Amino acid sequence: MLTLLCALAAGIIVGLGTIYGFHLTPSWGTFFGVLALLIVQVTVSLIVRRRTTKINLQIQGIMLEVQKKLESKQQQFMRRPLDPKLMMQQFTKEQNAGLERAIEACELFRPLYKWSFLMERQINTMKMAFNYQLKRYDEADRLMAKSLLLDPQSIAMKMARMYKRNEEGIDKFFRKKCKGLKGKNCILPYSLYAWILVKQDKPDEAFKVMTEAKKRVENDVIVRNWEALANQKPKNFSNAGLGEMWYALALEEPKMPKQQYRYR
Repeated sequence: MLTLLCALAAGIIVGLGTIYGFHLTPSWGTFFGVLALLIVQVTVSLIVRRRTTKINLQIQGIMLEVQKKLESKQQQFMRRPLDPKLMMQQFTKEQNAGLERAIEACELFRPLYKWSFLMERQINTMKMAFNYQLKRYDEADRLMAKSLLLDPQSIAMKMARMYKRNEEGIDKFFRKKCKGLKGKNCILPYSLYAWILVKQDKPDEAFKVMTEAKKRVENDVIVRNWEALANQKPKNFSNAGLGEMWYALALEEPKMPKQQYRYR
C-alpha cells in the first residue's frame, strides 16, 4: 500500500513540476508523471522483493539444517537401534527447535508489511503452518483467520481444524478452495476430505470424491482408497501411504517402527 502511495506522490509531483516549473504542456506533464510513478513503483518493488527473498532463504536454510540433523539422527538409529519412543522424542525436539527459529525469522518481514498489500497475510499463512506443526492450535486458528489459504497444505490444515472442532461447512469450504486444484495439488486435500467423509460414515460420498481425485491426478494412495471404497471396504481406507504429508495434519499418529535387536 505504501509503495502505491509513494509512486502516486512522485507521479503528481513530477507531473505538476514539469507543467508549472518547466512550462510544458499538460500532455507532457502527464507523460513524465506516469513515468515517475512507474519508476518509483518498480524500484521499491525490487527492493522489497530482494529483502523478501533474503529472508525466505534464511528460513529455508533453517528448515534445511533441521532436515539434515534429522537425517543424521535417523542414520544413527539405523546403526544403533534405540527405543522408538526415545527416537521420536529426539526427532520432535530437533524439529520443534527449528520451527521456533523459523517463526522468529518470520518477524523480519514485519517492517515490509506496509510496502506490500498482501504480505502480512502471506506471512501469517507461513506462521500458521509452523504453529500447527508445533501443535499450538489456538495460535494456528487465530492466524488462519488472517491468512491466505491457497496452497494444498494450508487448505488441508484448515479442513483438519474444522473437522477437529466439529465445525459445519467443510463441504462448502472444500468445493470453494479445491475446485481449481490440479495434479499433485489435489492429493492431500482430496484424500483428507474423503477420510473425513469415511469418519462421518459417508462412504458413498467419499467414493465420489476419490473418483473425482482419480480424474485429476495419478497417485497410488488415491487408487488404493478408491478401490477400497468401490469394493465397499471403507475400513481399508488409509492415507498412511502419503507419509509425512498426511501425518503433519496430526489427525493420526504414524506407527512406531519395531525395535531391532542384535543377537550375538
